[in-house]
Amino acid sequence: MENSRINSTIFEETKEIVIVYDVNGEITAVNRSATEKLGYKEEELIGISLGRVFRQEFQDENGDYAPFDKGRIEDKSETAMYRKNSSCFPVQVRFFDTEDGAECLLAEDISWRNDMDIRIRQLKEEEEENSRVRNEFTANVTHELRTPVNGIKGHVNNLLEHIEDKEHRKILDVILFCCDNMSAIINNILDFSKLEAGKFTLEKAEFDFYKMMDQVIATHMAEINRKELGISVYIDRSIPQFLIGDALRINQILNNLLSNAIKFTLVGQISVDVSKTMQLNDSVELFFMVKDSGIGISKEEQDKLFQSFKQADASITRRFGGTGLGLSITKQLVEMMNGTIHVDSEKGKGSCFSFSIKLHTSQNEYESSELGSAYSKWSSITGEAEKESQESFMEFGSENNRVELAKRMEKLVLSLELGSWEKAELLAETIKALTQGAGEEMKRPILRLEMGIRKENYEKSMAAYEQLKDILKEKLGD
Repeated sequence: MENSRINSTIFEETKEIVIVYDVNGEITAVNRSATEKLGYKEEELIGISLGRVFRQEFQDENGDYAPFDKGRIEDKSETAMYRKNSSCFPVQVRFFDTEDGAECLLAEDISWRNDMDIRIRQLKEEEEENSRVRNEFTANVTHELRTPVNGIKGHVNNLLEHIEDKEHRKILDVILFCCDNMSAIINNILDFSKLEAGKFTLEKAEFDFYKMMDQVIATHMAEINRKELGISVYIDRSIPQFLIGDALRINQILNNLLSNAIKFTLVGQISVDVSKTMQLNDSVELFFMVKDSGIGISKEEQDKLFQSFKQADASITRRFGGTGLGLSITKQLVEMMNGTIHVDSEKGKGSCFSFSIKLHTSQNEYESSELGSAYSKWSSITGEAEKESQESFMEFGSENNRVELAKRMEKLVLSLELGSWEKAELLAETIKALTQGAGEEMKRPILRLEMGIRKENYEKSMAAYEQLKDILKEKLGD
């Protein structure tokens, strides 16, 4: 009795249409959903043929109702049900037998699914149109922005030829630096827009791989020397000298990774390793690693790195700048060259970005190059730096940390004596990073030092330097 009441409740309350019928196809029972969705009263449905509500399945060519044949409908998973007013709606149908031997069907109204498909299609079309308009707008805006930026650079370069005053030249150099930054941002936005629109294509041209690497490293040497970082370059001697691919975009990938490595490294060194991992017929796979001893990235933050407009930490944007597009573009360029990119890093212990790309060898015959000028030039500068102790520069009191601190403190006092304030500011920032683990008492003299240097006040800067020197001597025992 209890089961009967339960079944009766389910029969009435279910949202699906439930119809019970006999062997002749005449309806013997319906639930509330059937009457509501079909627009009939219950007594109007009882006794009529299933062909009335499933018209398209039971009508012949003349539009007359065909005799009931269960085979016409039982193999259908989706069909249409007709309301009393002759309108119809799509349903998904299931058949089963009741406990007393009667036949029953359940029909689920799937109009919402069709409506959703239509809406999804409309949204997709709208998004494609919005994307097209956005990309056209971006292309136009970046083109318009280039004109004033190039105009400013041109006028500043003209002024530099006629101005001798040191302070004025310094201001003009800052303007040029800002223009270069703006140009880089514009190029990134334009590249990103093209990649998103699928309009970005890679060149396939022959280039000298070793010459390209030489140019990449040379581009960054001024900033590496300014920050007094070490640089180590290793290039696998088995890599063919002449390859076919897009040298400009490979250059762009390496420049993005090297720029980040230098930007986020205050002390230590940068290293670039390139190896050949596969060569089959004219296809070559190269594997690159760009390592640094910089600020590092936590495991949680690494997931954000290759996303558009994302940086590992919001404070990075405030401190170092950037749009957050560089690594996103880099990832897409690597993937367009049938490669992958990865990062291995730990907070405070540097980072290693590695990527692979596939290129082709030249069809022309050339003598095999032993080693490109890039390797021989830069390895002669750095010697065997990679084989030195890997103890962290940032670990206060460690051997590398003590040596680096002594060197930077000596150069700082020399910069203060000579009035080289820009150099002194960079050295103060480096010393601040090297003494992070020294305790709270270091923060106040370092802050005074930074403020004195920014105001170009020799007396206050030297007083802070002497206080800092005394604290370091006490802590390190030197």
